[in-house]
Amino acid sequence: MNSFFRENSAFKALAVFLALFVWYLSKESGEPIQMSFFTPVVFKNVPDTYQVESDPTQINIVALTRNRESFNPLEIQAVLDLSNSKPGQTPYQISERDILSPLEVKIARIQPTQVELSIEELIEAELPIEPRFQGKPKKGFLLDSIAINPSTIRVQGPKSIVESIKRVMTSQIDLNGLDNSLDLIVQLDLPQNNLLIRDQDIDYYTAEIRIKSLPIKKRFDNVPVYLRNTVFVSVINPSVFNVFVEGPAEVLNSLQPAEIYGIIDLSKTEPGSYQVKPKPVTPEEITVLQQWPTVSLWVKPDRLESEQEAGLDIFR
Repeated sequence: MNSFFRENSAFKALAVFLALFVWYLSKESGEPIQMSFFTPVVFKNVPDTYQVESDPTQINIVALTRNRESFNPLEIQAVLDLSNSKPGQTPYQISERDILSPLEVKIARIQPTQVELSIEELIEAELPIEPRFQGKPKKGFLLDSIAINPSTIRVQGPKSIVESIKRVMTSQIDLNGLDNSLDLIVQLDLPQNNLLIRDQDIDYYTAEIRIKSLPIKKRFDNVPVYLRNTVFVSVINPSVFNVFVEGPAEVLNSLQPAEIYGIIDLSKTEPGSYQVKPKPVTPEEITVLQQWPTVSLWVKPDRLESEQEAGLDIFR
């Protein structure tokens, strides 16, 4: 057959001419043409507190029209009026009156004639945001904390979905190789596409990552001891003690002598002799693991001069 058409080019030209001639006659005659297309199912008069889904989401329509030149199937919609709708699963019978078109058309067929509607109440909820992270900081460092700011997000969505969500996670945060604290802008992984974020005034969410060095231990000798609230003449021996502490390397290695000392509060101490342990005073990041020796304290019955009583401290 292929050889027949190759050898009969005049026949092919005649066939094309006849097809064009028939189309022209149809066009000039004004007879309606039939078209089949798919159109989306949309809704009107839906309360703001409802969300509606249709199954299927589009239907097939066969229509007759005389407007060959300006007819556009994309302008035709199946519009369902849900003025009296209630939450739940409900069937909706589609008829010709539900089909809207800017041009005059005659609906020859609708398939399917019925769709299943799922109508659900929309609710809002405040959900906590939790970080999702992977990896480890650089050797010698550890993760102290990750805080998300703002720490919550307000969302709106179908009741069945919102009530099932307990938290919203961030996108993956990579901790590999970190040796210092930093703040990162993070994305949120919303569990459902049909959730709406209601925090319109929030531009971005930040992960505040705090990295600290691993604690080290260090010994400090000859730490001075100070007397506080002294009323009577008092003597201590020795006037220094030793401490063994633990804390961040950067804090311990930069600690100044004035930042670590011991105190003995004598505000409620009567004259006599005592064996006491000074109370260590250190930066809050430091923990005292051990201290020695015990300090001998002698409180004499002699009161200090009034000028001395007015003083803040006696140093021994």
